Amino acid sequence: MSSRVWLGSLAIAGLLAACAAGSSTSPGEGTSGDTSGASAASGAGGAGGATASSTTGSSGEAGFAPFDAGGSSGDAQKASCQFVDLLFVIDNSPSMGKYQDALALAFPGFVDAMYAKLPPNVDFHVGIVTTSFFTGSCSESVVNCVSAQTPAEIEAHYTKPQDGNTGTNGEQGRLFEHEGKTFFAANTSDADKSALKTWFASAAVAAGETGCSYEMPSAAAGYAAHPANEQHNAGFFRDEDAVLVVFFLSDEPDKSPEGTPAYHDMLTSRKSKCGGDACILTAGLVDSCIEGVNNELWKMLNAFGEPPIVGDIDDEAGYTKVIGDALAQIVKTTCDEIAVPK
Repeated sequence: MSSRVWLGSLAIAGLLAACAAGSSTSPGEGTSGDTSGASAASGAGGAGGATASSTTGSSGEAGFAPFDAGGSSGDAQKASCQFVDLLFVIDNSPSMGKYQDALALAFPGFVDAMYAKLPPNVDFHVGIVTTSFFTGSCSESVVNCVSAQTPAEIEAHYTKPQDGNTGTNGEQGRLFEHEGKTFFAANTSDADKSALKTWFASAAVAAGETGCSYEMPSAAAGYAAHPANEQHNAGFFRDEDAVLVVFFLSDEPDKSPEGTPAYHDMLTSRKSKCGGDACILTAGLVDSCIEGVNNELWKMLNAFGEPPIVGDIDDEAGYTKVIGDALAQIVKTTCDEIAVPK
């Protein structure tokens, strides 16, 4: 078994040992971005997430056991990073609707956990990219967690942004624009968390199911940081004193053709002052088969400093155990570790 596996094998108890829970009252208003190609859909924030760790193995079969990730309210406040950037890579191919709905319902609990653990005045950016790199006819199948299509067919459905803009919202690593925003900005000192919760829940569902079935989540994460998308994604990424969390939601193996090192380097190029891998966390709700075949998405999840938190996408009841208290605590711990002395 890999050393970086499903949620229960991450030794969550050890990762959660350091917990200085700073409290705040809320997040607040969003940030407007590029106004082209906006997509609108309605959604609702859901219930908060459970606090649990998992005993899942490579089979993805869950056996969750409660844990206490909270720290004492009397703990001395430690140095904390100033920024947290949350990039959600959402599969928008056909069949993804129910998973997008489940993520939208789990997200409010994650927000509550983040605000409970981080101190006041930590600034958030929350953005979404989709897994599609091609607008047009797409027909692709998977056999034993491997694409049945040839490398040439995969390449034919992979339009890099520097080779031309497909014009589709959220595609090719461009942030998905929703309600006039390419990302949502919030702060742990804001008075109200509901606006962030509502925007993301609506945007996650608005990503839809019309994307290409040649899903390329690793490429989407990497190209979000690529210079070809600099104008559209301007302002999303922060470097020094900032944690970057990349969260993947996909029910298929990754067909990204350029290889994990290329996409890894695109992201770390945005974190040179912060410390590269040490400032990037990964997590996801994915097809449990990707570990066994060492799929590109599994490689991407394991390409950075900390082991990823991973859950089975088909275990919708367990979403809050992945995007919830455990992930929030690791963000908090990393935020403390990479903080610039004030």
